[in-house]
Amino acid sequence: MRKPRRPSLACNSRDDTRMRISGAPSLVNDGPAMRYDLDDLAGEICLLDWGDGLPSASSETLPFYAVQPMMQSKLKVVSVNDKPFSSMAQLFVPLEENPLVLPLPKTLPDPVGNDIKEIPQALKNIQTDWRMGEGQNRASAMSLSRALLARLREKMSGQSAPDGIDLLVTGCEVSLWLGEQFATDLAHCFKHLNVRTVSANKLLGLSGQQFSMCQTGHDLSDNWDLHDCVVLIISHSGGTFASLAVSKLLQAVTKRIFVVTSEWDTQIGKQLRALGTYSHVFSTNISLRPAEPCSVSVAATQQLLTQILMYLAFRILSDDVKDSAGPVITRTDLAELEHVNRTNIEALQEIVGYHKSMSKTERELRRRGRAWAQHVLETPRAWILCAAYVAVTVTCGIPPITAITTQAGLYEKVPQELLYVARALDAAIYIFLPQIMIFCIRLLQCRPLLHRMTGRTVVIGDVPWVAQCVEAFLSKLVACTYSATALAVFSANPADHLVHRMTHRVVRGSLLACGRPDGRLVALTSAEQSVCLSVNQASSIQSLGVTCESITIGHNPHKLPLTAHHVCLQGSRPQFLCEHLLPPGVQSATALQGCFGNLADSVESNDLWAKLREDLSNTSKKRIASSSVETMLASLQKDSDGQVSFKDFERGFKEFMPTHHLDRKDLKAVFDRFDQNYNGALSPSECKAILQLDSVSLMSYAQLARNTSPSSMDHFNIQESTERIFGARLINSDMSAKDQFKMTESQRLSMMLYESRIASLQRAVAFFVMFHQMGKTIAEFWPWVSFGILRYRMDRTHSIMRIATTASPVSGANVREKMVDLETKKSLVRVKGLLSKMIALWRQQQVYSSAEF
Repeated sequence: MRKPRRPSLACNSRDDTRMRISGAPSLVNDGPAMRYDLDDLAGEICLLDWGDGLPSASSETLPFYAVQPMMQSKLKVVSVNDKPFSSMAQLFVPLEENPLVLPLPKTLPDPVGNDIKEIPQALKNIQTDWRMGEGQNRASAMSLSRALLARLREKMSGQSAPDGIDLLVTGCEVSLWLGEQFATDLAHCFKHLNVRTVSANKLLGLSGQQFSMCQTGHDLSDNWDLHDCVVLIISHSGGTFASLAVSKLLQAVTKRIFVVTSEWDTQIGKQLRALGTYSHVFSTNISLRPAEPCSVSVAATQQLLTQILMYLAFRILSDDVKDSAGPVITRTDLAELEHVNRTNIEALQEIVGYHKSMSKTERELRRRGRAWAQHVLETPRAWILCAAYVAVTVTCGIPPITAITTQAGLYEKVPQELLYVARALDAAIYIFLPQIMIFCIRLLQCRPLLHRMTGRTVVIGDVPWVAQCVEAFLSKLVACTYSATALAVFSANPADHLVHRMTHRVVRGSLLACGRPDGRLVALTSAEQSVCLSVNQASSIQSLGVTCESITIGHNPHKLPLTAHHVCLQGSRPQFLCEHLLPPGVQSATALQGCFGNLADSVESNDLWAKLREDLSNTSKKRIASSSVETMLASLQKDSDGQVSFKDFERGFKEFMPTHHLDRKDLKAVFDRFDQNYNGALSPSECKAILQLDSVSLMSYAQLARNTSPSSMDHFNIQESTERIFGARLINSDMSAKDQFKMTESQRLSMMLYESRIASLQRAVAFFVMFHQMGKTIAEFWPWVSFGILRYRMDRTHSIMRIATTASPVSGANVREKMVDLETKKSLVRVKGLLSKMIALWRQQQVYSSAEF
């Protein structure tokens, strides 16, 4: 038997390259499977030698190779790296029997469908792990919140530039789109928080290249102050090339780097764990998913970012630096968001269906997916029918019209010239045979007859992150399909540029799927109105009386007149106050907008003189209120520590604030809410903060404290609202109509967060279910008609780039050198700051010295 040829190793290494043979015995001959991560920063060459002996090399360089025998010495791993190490065995990561590495999913015939089915359970696991408060995610959240609070304190003390970036969110493709929505929501919650998002490719192109890339069309530049900022990298695989390079590059300017990934032991996670003792890694705990169309990874990342958002908001609101962040969100908003977050699992289960049965929503979504698949499959079916027709008629040599004429006995009686008419009709049938067959198929399937007979185009409209993720999902599902069933997939925002980008492309038979926000919420009414207007404009473009086929998905049950179908998602959340105030039966976006407009007008006074008197008395009311607060604070009896008990506070409140209609339980709830030390007493500043609240804010704090789950009363979990109608308790209190509408307006941010964190996720999952059924129907057609000869996997693409190896167009070869440059610049900035302070102090001393003389 011929021995295998010994491989050779050639490497142009630097002078400082250190190579040696590892003298340590093999530690990985037996046991679990191993993973070896090449050094992506310094560069490394690794050779797997299945032959005998060592790689061929000169005797002078041979002693500097690092050789690690494996598999009973049948395999030798030869590594060349310019970073010394004691043994290669220490660099291997066990893939089995490792609590930090999750096992790969089982091999299934439909991994995409299995991922979708696992979405509710995966999200429930994240919520359960978070609420227990003992997992690694909570430790990482504590570290992230401390880093962000420290950043805010540095700005308050002047240690950081006022315009410096507080939180930088980066990633690639799907991860970046999710991060953009997370950053937007966090910025809405805290208006003074400087949150930026940027693609890891752009960041690497600007700061990681020998010659910086021009950032055309983006405001990213060297003027961004990233020194000591908090960085959140989102990468499902934890090994995306650009994100991995950025995680190393930014260590030169900040050590506050965190990553959201699929498991704990990833390449980025290994890098960040070396930064310090506290945790830097968030994990969705769904492990590597071999299917390229992203579904469960998108939903799990969105859920984890929701948990991080709520936790950061909770910690900032509980800290003394909250005023510097400009908080807009309240604890009531967090309580309502926590409630809809928990009930989101039930809604998602209704969308994806159950293990043994289909839900009503899943059945409707899959019906729509199969219907759209029929549009795509009509082309190959027409081909098959045409091929059968041609084969039969040509083989038999009798075209149908000619054959009918002959069999009718008219062949000898009809003049020869008229026989050409029969043959011409046969020729016309052959010419227009594909169109005839398509008409027949459409008649049998009861589908529109006048759609264009060409390739189909699918346009997906929703908020940016949903539209982009669903576009990537569907385009990957049909990436390997045959040309006869190919799809053109586009996405756009129906509230922005869908009309401008897509309506001129609308033709008969175009497929439009749009997600609709729930316009029954006053904060989303205008958004749904814009979406409906875009869909109506696209659906009104007609040719031969036929337009595109549009489907809308949303929580509002109203169906638009021009759309073909509407899938209503069954929500499990309580109503908001604005929904409760709506007249029954109002569902259309136009009617909702009119009702909310009338509701707003009804609380405004029609008496101009009353309004004038109210405006003139504002100043005096504020002066009286201010004096009442100061008088009460002075009259309150305090203990030896200067604290005020609830009994004394209640007496003073009822005496000096008689206009606030709060009973004893409500006042005690507010008192306990402001008791930060949990000692049953308030400081004078805390008492003043309560007394300066208006009626609506006092009632909001009271309802939040009294309507909370007993299981969520610990210091680290957000208190969940248990109201059946959010804000309904205010209706039963003695408040004016103006205050009731003001309370409705106060829920605006809560409604926006419900839309961006919960409702949009449900629509995205609904799109996944519908388009999965569409892609599955198309994929199952080919082996059925070809007896198993033609087949493809819809969980793969032609690029063969799985989610674990997202490609990067930007090189990371210069990251190591650029890190040195960035560290040098950072040191120069610090030295410059110290010199400026020293010069300022010296000048002050000179001024004092001259003044003394």
